[in-house]
Amino acid sequence: MLTFYRLAVAAIAMLVIAYQTKTLIILKRNDLCLVIASGVMLSLHFVTYIFAVKVTTVANATFLVSTSPVILAVLSPGLIGEKTTSREGASVIIATLGILLVAYAGNGFRSFGVGDLSALLASLFISFYSMIGRRLRTHGLSTTCYTAYVYSIAAIIALSLTGAIGSNPLRAYDLTNAMAILGLALVPTLLGHSLYNYSLRSVKVVTANLFPLLEPVLSSALAVQLFGEVPTLIQMTGYLLILLAVIIVVTTRSTQEVVTDFDNALKHHRDGERRVY
Repeated sequence: MLTFYRLAVAAIAMLVIAYQTKTLIILKRNDLCLVIASGVMLSLHFVTYIFAVKVTTVANATFLVSTSPVILAVLSPGLIGEKTTSREGASVIIATLGILLVAYAGNGFRSFGVGDLSALLASLFISFYSMIGRRLRTHGLSTTCYTAYVYSIAAIIALSLTGAIGSNPLRAYDLTNAMAILGLALVPTLLGHSLYNYSLRSVKVVTANLFPLLEPVLSSALAVQLFGEVPTLIQMTGYLLILLAVIIVVTTRSTQEVVTDFDNALKHHRDGERRVY
């Protein structure tokens, strides 16, 4: 039900935005099939992750769902033709070690159970969601159109799952829960996931999934100010490893962009010389 509400509110908002900006188009059959698949993956990701947070430790759920860069580093070369460079591979390994330290320092690891399996499935679903989104975004589908369709389909899937397990999604909630649902819909879903999908047009899926790993770092910094929760030395070490991984990716991308710009400038210069002669 939580998945349905956050996606439904985000879908309505994005449909309005897409309609107002005149970016909502009728999709071709192949694109429509991919958008439906993307919506299913997003809905299953939210359902399995929220379930994991409920039945396992936050540390375990956070660590296992953050393994998506590892999955993408393995799958993306074969499925969407995006090769993982040695520096990107090193970043994935460093970030994974950092997340492992943070998760272990949080609550430690207990035996692998249903909740842990659910978090791992959530990571797999978001990986496929990322690859489908990358395919559609690089083939010209706008962010507003893509997310309007995907959020709507994902909400329908979540509502269907709610009905399948016999829950009533239309029951009344108190103000605290209603505000929490609205916050989840507007900030991490409408804003966060839409920005993520926007980035998929120009950023490889492995890179796009490394940047969200800054979440525990930023959350920890806010927790110091808001709740007086000072991280342990092990957690700080993990955060530094995550930052290092992101820095490696950023510097690699910047270098590649400089090289690309230089090559393009050189090509234009040579073309100009040929026209003169």
